[in-house]
Amino acid sequence: MLLMNKEEIKQDLDNIERKIEQLKIEYEKFFVGITKIEPVVMKNQIVQLIKKYASHQFNNVMLSFRYKNLLARFLTYQEYWNRILKLIEEGKNPKDYRKIYEKFIQDAEKNILPVEPSPSPKTDEMEPYRNLYIKYTSLLEKRNKKAPSLETFVKTINDYENKVKEKYGPDAIVIFEFEEAGDTVKIKSVIKK
Repeated sequence: MLLMNKEEIKQDLDNIERKIEQLKIEYEKFFVGITKIEPVVMKNQIVQLIKKYASHQFNNVMLSFRYKNLLARFLTYQEYWNRILKLIEEGKNPKDYRKIYEKFIQDAEKNILPVEPSPSPKTDEMEPYRNLYIKYTSLLEKRNKKAPSLETFVKTINDYENKVKEKYGPDAIVIFEFEEAGDTVKIKSVIKK
């Protein structure tokens, strides 16, 4: 049994981890059709590195755990790759995006129904709200939140203004502001009579 330096083992484990990630990417490229040759050479290099420590008695629990974890990860990927290779041999490549896209287009063409456009507010009605909408969407984007469409935003604001005018009279003026509360943006209104 060969005694090895702790740093040398750690470097080899880092190398194994890096190569497994590279091999994962190479197999994905192969399955999609970007590369035409299965990355067997890289796979064999990893197998050799793994075999180097197969009978090694680790004195460090952390290194032993990491080695077993990397071995399990590699074996899991290897099982997955073999399953995909078998499907490819049978002509059922689940990663062939061209076939998936073509099937999607065919299904879409079969199921196309004429869509009636929904009535939306006129462009002139939306203009006063455009700057308010731009400010609102920029605040949402900072929080990685999806903004509603301009039409939906204007309809919501108009509905609220109409409710305020019903309650406080037609001369009531509503000024909208934004309140940033942690992860959310709230629309607040100030009513002037």
